[in-house]
Amino acid sequence: MSTAAPALSTNVAHRRRPAPALAAWIVTLLALMAAGVAAFIYQFANGLAVTGMSNVVMWGQYILFFMFFVGLSAGGLIVASAGRLFGVKAFKPIMRLAVLEATVAVILAATFILPDLGRPERILNIPLYFNPTSPMIWDITIVSVYMVMSAFYVWLYTRADLARRGSWLAFGTGTSERAMRREDRAKAVMAWIALPAAIMLHSITAWIFGLQISRGFWYSSIMAPMFITSALVSGMGLVILLALALRRLGRLAFPNDLVAMLGGLLGVFICVEAFLLLAEYLTASYPGAPEGVAVRRMLGGPYLPLFLAEVVGGLLIPFAILATRRLRRDPRWVGVAAAIGIVGIFVHRLNLVLNGLSYPNIELPPGLPVGRPQDGTSFAASYFYVPTAIEWMVVLGVLAFGALLFTAAVWYLPMQEPEEH
Repeated sequence: MSTAAPALSTNVAHRRRPAPALAAWIVTLLALMAAGVAAFIYQFANGLAVTGMSNVVMWGQYILFFMFFVGLSAGGLIVASAGRLFGVKAFKPIMRLAVLEATVAVILAATFILPDLGRPERILNIPLYFNPTSPMIWDITIVSVYMVMSAFYVWLYTRADLARRGSWLAFGTGTSERAMRREDRAKAVMAWIALPAAIMLHSITAWIFGLQISRGFWYSSIMAPMFITSALVSGMGLVILLALALRRLGRLAFPNDLVAMLGGLLGVFICVEAFLLLAEYLTASYPGAPEGVAVRRMLGGPYLPLFLAEVVGGLLIPFAILATRRLRRDPRWVGVAAAIGIVGIFVHRLNLVLNGLSYPNIELPPGLPVGRPQDGTSFAASYFYVPTAIEWMVVLGVLAFGALLFTAAVWYLPMQEPEEH
């Protein structure tokens, strides 16, 4: 297969008039957003009782997607920052895309927090009653800082081209050689800041789970490293898929050698993720520790199909594809492996939440009050969470908002890094 870089089509230039297919796509996203807003209003009026959550499973689909998009964001920015920090010039064509993906993902992660609160206006209690010892405070603080920093990073990467276009978003940025050198220095400084910030973002999110002593399935020092590796798998996978899609649409140009390189890195990240998963489960289950009960439920209980989907579908299959040189040099197979890897990380997050919450810590009859008399369930020794239609509509609305934001950014902002930069 040829590895030459495809010529950049005229579609990369800024379009003043969207194509009919793009207009239909935007209308579809707006309709999904409207449905999501309507579902959120209904949930706000009737409370979280309209969701599938309960007194036992107090974190559901919203927190699941929050964790997932935090990982996507951290992984994307780690790719971009590490590429510039360590001088990996091959990453240059996709750096803007990786930074933009990280920005949109962290915006969605922050958005998913609001419907999970039930009463989103009470988020003001966080600054009013600030508790510096709470991991929740750490996470919300780093998410807020990271969101601003990522947006600034996108602007920093694109302002010179916006200045050439005469856009007001450039804020008077020059296009001289001296100005370009300043741009490169500023990007290098941001890489030093963004890389540790991305690592801290996902580490703090992991500590929300890993520092809960009463939850044996979560309480582990390996939780943060596992979250980082899963972020690299999902973030790298999403960057690969978006890069291939934008190249097909003519918005990016890069050689197939870059796809093979990214596929190789993705395979390495999958190996590290698999090793950490094995180390965690072996340590928890072998000595008969209390947390081994949750692990045994994962290996032989009702969550076994999800565990197999995570390990076989999310780790073994994509690794087998990427470890085969012939397949790794084919962008289509790399895209398939990236998509399967992303799904596997999502299932891993699902297993983490469901298996950690479905079984109360007190195993006494008749169990704990579930708090869902409308379902005919007042007490239960275990509770299996199933999202309701309201939750799905809210999730689809937020996802449509992210897709619309990314579409607008890709359509308006210059995505190709000029060679003279």
